[in-house]
Amino acid sequence: MRSWKINDNFAGGVPDAFYRHRQGVRPLWIEYKFIKTLPKRPSTLIVPNLSQQQLMWLQESVEAKELAAVVIGCESLKHKRQVCGVVLTDPEEWVNGITAEQFAERSKTLNYDAIAMFITNTTKIGVLANNLL
Repeated sequence: MRSWKINDNFAGGVPDAFYRHRQGVRPLWIEYKFIKTLPKRPSTLIVPNLSQQQLMWLQESVEAKELAAVVIGCESLKHKRQVCGVVLTDPEEWVNGITAEQFAERSKTLNYDAIAMFITNTTKIGVLANNLL
């Protein structure tokens, strides 16, 4: 597995990371976001704070038949002493977000190890491994 943590000061909007499995089919772009706690109200929307350039880059990646996702970690949610979060693979969720209730349900066991497994399987098989989410 090759991973590239990207810090591009010249081209705005480039996702935070690029992953490619050596025996894989397609690479994966991921933009990482982080929140400290979940909102108290279950119906509150959690919308990733993507800039227009980040959103455009991710959407263009999908249009080019590349794989892309947004990962939102939540400091207050933990499983096996690791921070948990959600992986948003649906471009509509990148724009509209998900409710705090959906976030809590989807992130129950989605810690660093589980997200790493998602990344590895996704890049190896060439499709978003949503079954692991």
